[in-house]
Amino acid sequence: MQPSNICWPLTIWMVQLALIVLTVQAKNCTKPIGGANMVLSDAFITQETFVDGAKVAFQCSIGYAGTGWSPSVTCTAGVWSEVKLKCERKSCGNPGEVMNGQFSLSEGTLFGDQVVATCNTGYVLVGSGVRTCMAGGWDGRVPVCEVVKCGKPPNIVNGGPVVPPDDTYDYGSVVQYDCEKDYTLVGTKYITCSENGEFQPAPPACKMVSCPPPVVENGVRIDGRPPYTYMSFVTYRCNAGYEMEGQASLTCKIEGWSAAYPTCKALLTTTKPTTTKRTTIQDRVPRPTDLTPKANDNTGVIAGCVVGGLAIICGAVFAVYKVKQSSRGGYSSNVATKNSEDNEL
Repeated sequence: MQPSNICWPLTIWMVQLALIVLTVQAKNCTKPIGGANMVLSDAFITQETFVDGAKVAFQCSIGYAGTGWSPSVTCTAGVWSEVKLKCERKSCGNPGEVMNGQFSLSEGTLFGDQVVATCNTGYVLVGSGVRTCMAGGWDGRVPVCEVVKCGKPPNIVNGGPVVPPDDTYDYGSVVQYDCEKDYTLVGTKYITCSENGEFQPAPPACKMVSCPPPVVENGVRIDGRPPYTYMSFVTYRCNAGYEMEGQASLTCKIEGWSAAYPTCKALLTTTKPTTTKRTTIQDRVPRPTDLTPKANDNTGVIAGCVVGGLAIICGAVFAVYKVKQSSRGGYSSNVATKNSEDNEL
């Protein structure tokens, strides 16, 4: 084969390849599309077509910051290189310290987040309590928490001025009440300026406290004397032969005596009354029933024996008496007969 026959096809193929390469290299790129939260830099923002080999740069949108990767891309044969720039939300950092309060950071502190300020108990917010993280940092300013104030505490009848006296009182301030002489303070002595700007609890009252003298029948007062005013006391004791039911000592309270009056009740006794009785012989002689068990009771037999013995004794005495009488009668008859005979002689 002739060399000329080989060179011409090779030359034509090389020319065609060169034309293809030139065509590819000369292809333009359209406007590149960046990643999230980024735009073309201001120098290229209005351009729509980019020649082969052109370089353009991206920048992060407002409120976002790059992470350090290259912001540029290159047009090669109508294709842009990979976008490596990453844009993330900016951080606004600490929103500030609220005196007597604090910010809630539940949303976060990145671009677009909001924080809300709240005050401590007894303090009230002055101004807006919301701050938003913007591109240039937090908007607004740190709010102020002012202490709650109370006005003058209420006056009470028969009571003296409060201590300390003032026109306004800060949250947590305590005032004290006192009563005039002979009056008793009923309720709490101290009230406090509360978080709602009112004093709590309700103020006390001043009352004249007096208790009547107790009446305890069959008893005597051993301690305490009238008049009975607040916290006065009295103590009672029962008379002899009586015992007390209830409390012996009472205290005069605001609502009256601390307990019901005690009572004195007579003591119960089993002692029989003493009587005077004349003692006889029969009283001194034990009865048969006191000496002999009921199982062997011979009372009838003994009584018959005694009666029979007495009858025999009485009969014997009577017989002796008759004999003596007879003897005396015979002697008198003999004397009379002898005297008669002597007269006849």
